[in-house]
Amino acid sequence: MDVLLWLTLLFLLLYYWFDTARAKEAAVVYGKKACHDMSVQFLDDSVVRYRTRFRRGYSGQMVFERFFKFEYTLNGQDRVQGFIQMLGKQLKQIDIDDPEIKQRSDNSQHSPRLFLHTEESHAVRSRAEERPDRIH
Repeated sequence: MDVLLWLTLLFLLLYYWFDTARAKEAAVVYGKKACHDMSVQFLDDSVVRYRTRFRRGYSGQMVFERFFKFEYTLNGQDRVQGFIQMLGKQLKQIDIDDPEIKQRSDNSQHSPRLFLHTEESHAVRSRAEERPDRIH
């Protein structure tokens, strides 16, 4: 019985580790794309996970919600932080929030704060639309 308990624990730890690695790889891809779309440079080719918690996904199942930080630069000298929020393996939000980008984006079609959903259109969904079967 002890062996079964330890094997189950080991399996759960390995699953969490591999799932987090896949989410991190996806976050890097989304960060690079967002930086490219905003005409800024994605730095260090990496993201850092700083928070993980359980949340209900868009399908109603419990999934890990992970928060990542990344750095980008506008001019090649200054580092600015951006944030990525993943719900399971789906992108929930990318936040590139900097006064210089806001000023540049006021004159263009890009928004400094991007809310993206990979399964559907790139429109912002309210919480009521996330779970239409649930009354808020």
